[in-house]
Amino acid sequence: MHPLKLTIQGHFWDSYLYEGRLYLFGRDGEITTVNWRSLIGGVKLKKKYELALICAFLRSDFLYGIDLKLLFSDSEIKDVVMRKFQGLSNNSLEVSSQKLKKHTISTQDNPCFFPHSDIEVYNRNIYVASKDGLMSASCNKKTKYGISSRPEKKWDGPVTGMSASYRTLAIAAGDEGLYELPLGPDWDGMNGDEPSRLSDGICNDCSWAYYSIFGSSFESGFLASYRQQQDSDRVFSREFDGIIPAHQIFGSRGFSWGVHDKLCQAVGSGIKVVKYSPWYDDDRNFQEMGIVSLEDWKGEIVSASVASFGVVVEAENAIVVFPSAGPSVTFEGEPINWRIFPRSKNYENQLHIIYDDRLEIFSFNHDYLVDQESKISGVYTRADRDRGKRKVSINSLQDILNN
Repeated sequence: MHPLKLTIQGHFWDSYLYEGRLYLFGRDGEITTVNWRSLIGGVKLKKKYELALICAFLRSDFLYGIDLKLLFSDSEIKDVVMRKFQGLSNNSLEVSSQKLKKHTISTQDNPCFFPHSDIEVYNRNIYVASKDGLMSASCNKKTKYGISSRPEKKWDGPVTGMSASYRTLAIAAGDEGLYELPLGPDWDGMNGDEPSRLSDGICNDCSWAYYSIFGSSFESGFLASYRQQQDSDRVFSREFDGIIPAHQIFGSRGFSWGVHDKLCQAVGSGIKVVKYSPWYDDDRNFQEMGIVSLEDWKGEIVSASVASFGVVVEAENAIVVFPSAGPSVTFEGEPINWRIFPRSKNYENQLHIIYDDRLEIFSFNHDYLVDQESKISGVYTRADRDRGKRKVSINSLQDILNN
């Protein structure tokens, strides 16, 4: 099944979706905050495509929901839903500058580092990183603009990538190594003001693999391994377990990366995938899942990550998605930036690619029908993963568009 595409015209540097708002970082130094729900709600199409539109761009969790799992496991209902996605893919979804303006909440001068190396939003705060350090600003919908005009500098060290989870911001600092910064009270009830170093190994990017952190490097990479502890009062904490070099995980060296339960390494003209299961105390911690092929013409890998819908690779000549089912999908050309949302509740099926004159938002919707336990490409997704069991009502679909 082909991904759905929505195009927003404009000259952007980066984009981020969070709690119903789309933050567009313009190349002119402005930040535009857009009401994402009203923008999608304003899309004119036949009523029979509403379910597909909502699941594609507003609520990726709907078809993963435990209440609907049995319903959508029925082959006839599956076929109906897939036809809705296919029919929606035949509609042109484009947002002009005029239409974007209609749904814009605010436009402001960028108060943070620009251009930035990475951004992350966590607990209604946005973190903006560059070679000059790390800043944070509120984006809690109570400020005059989408992002507070009074950011706080958190660190002076260089930041090439970051990722937030477990009340902690993991920070890739290039030649300086991998750091982590507590975000508010940490698991032990303590506060931290400065990032602490986990490894002095080269770290160009980082992502969460359950409660551990995978540090990516073109030289190889490593896993900052943690164990999750639980006391008698059911209070959880993360206990550092050590650094595991990538070559011990994969049995080889090469550019590596990982998210949640999938760790990947570039090997020759392919990508080796390993399943990570940290709750085992034996060889089942790391299980080889297989190798997916990358055609030579696409060039060397520049950056990569893993989403629920598959492995995403930026090569020299294209962005390639290796979906959890079906053939690879190739987007030719050199992007300015791209982003996925692997730990999002509602947007984990989306891939944002920024080109010179537009933002293209792709929604992958095949993964709802894939066996989550056995898939090679894509992180394991289930309704109760990381966020508790979620009940979904069909009657709430229209409410999503109206609010």
